[in-house]
Amino acid sequence: MQKPIFLVWFILIELLTNATHSKNPGLKSRITSKGFTYAVNVALDVLSKGITHKGIPDQHGVSGNVSYDITRTTITRFKKPASTVTLQYVGPLWKTSNIDIGLHGDFQYKYKKGNMPIYEHGTFDMTGSGITFAINLMIGMDYAGRPTISSRQCSCSVQSTNIKFQGGRAEIYNLFSRKVEKSFKSSIEGGNGLLCKQLTKLVNVDGARLMAQFPVSVPFASKFRIDYSFMSKPAFSYGFMETCHKGEVNWYGNRGTIPFDAPPLPAGSSSSKMLYLWLSDFLFNSMSYTAFSHGLWTYNITDKNIPGGILNTTCKNVCIGKLIPQIGKMFPNSQVMLNLKSSAMPNMTSVYGKTRVDADADIKSYATNGKEKFDYFLTLSANISTTISITVNNEKVFARVLKLLINVNVKDSKIGQLSGFMLDFIVKNIITTFMEPKLNNLGRNGFPLPIIGSVHFANTELHVQQNSLLIATDVKYY
Repeated sequence: MQKPIFLVWFILIELLTNATHSKNPGLKSRITSKGFTYAVNVALDVLSKGITHKGIPDQHGVSGNVSYDITRTTITRFKKPASTVTLQYVGPLWKTSNIDIGLHGDFQYKYKKGNMPIYEHGTFDMTGSGITFAINLMIGMDYAGRPTISSRQCSCSVQSTNIKFQGGRAEIYNLFSRKVEKSFKSSIEGGNGLLCKQLTKLVNVDGARLMAQFPVSVPFASKFRIDYSFMSKPAFSYGFMETCHKGEVNWYGNRGTIPFDAPPLPAGSSSSKMLYLWLSDFLFNSMSYTAFSHGLWTYNITDKNIPGGILNTTCKNVCIGKLIPQIGKMFPNSQVMLNLKSSAMPNMTSVYGKTRVDADADIKSYATNGKEKFDYFLTLSANISTTISITVNNEKVFARVLKLLINVNVKDSKIGQLSGFMLDFIVKNIITTFMEPKLNNLGRNGFPLPIIGSVHFANTELHVQQNSLLIATDVKYY
């Protein structure tokens, strides 16, 4: 049961994930009191199932003329308590109240007074009521930027107990009933009692093991790895906990250096949702730089991408060779291939309410007759600007092109001058026809957030802010 107990915490905390090149984080996360309270209530649901049927050590004792044995005691009921998490400057304080526990077990006693000892046995039921506990948690980071968790202090008290025996004689078992109640009470309450031992083990052993195993980097699109490691220990304020992540995308298996810093992220004051994520433009631009430096922003546009014979140099209806006659004359019965290569990394910019991606590229044109011979004839310089729509679904960030603007100029020509009409044809019928679905396919893949499958967003809002996207959401665990 140890894994589900703290799973929600860990999933939230891992969102808050080593020293970094950038002074500012690529991702910042905030977990509010509401988020922590939801997490501990999920944990209590699992705890109540796991602690039911748990055995209690046997008791043996003497009270006056009675010697007794309490055996085979198990917890039969655990009433879920009211639970809150207070976020202090030193870390979270988890407090509960009004826990009720039910116990069932066997008893036997020997009553000796005079020459005739009495041996009898039976069963009993006992309740512990008004149980409270408080445990202080310390959340930090290790040398590798992974989250850590430990308990600093645990306390537990039991307000009252009541025991009922079935079998035996009341005048005899009443002689030791208070002693049995007191013994059970002391076994449950206190920092070394049953509940605190269970909670401390879950935090310090099982919780720490889960934290150490949780990955702080996420593979993406087979070629990249997103570094979500902590930059520093979590910071606590009244009502929420914040952490800063590196939030940088590198080539898979090769941690490179991004030659620019992340811009400052907005401070933000909201705490009505469980979780807030600020995704800096740096997160996406570091991926763009990594892709650019590894030559990924290069595409060949051929008749496989542009159907309908548009790239033919000879045709009866509409093709590039007819609309730009000099191509048809110089390279008859051929096809045109365009090589599009970014001359600089595409750059994403977020301003309030709008997200834009700008790119510059050189587009070289070649004629080929299918015999592996390519005749160069034209280079266009293109400025590409696209406005995109951002959505969040299934704990991923998706993008879709809203508006694509492409301006081209002739950089080098072996076919003479080209009119505005000719350039417009190339842009609308070839470049845009290829690029828009290509960009939408990239955006449709989704950008992964550091969430695992058991936690899902609910009531999610997305806000485009200066230099960042803000995801404000509640979560559900299932």
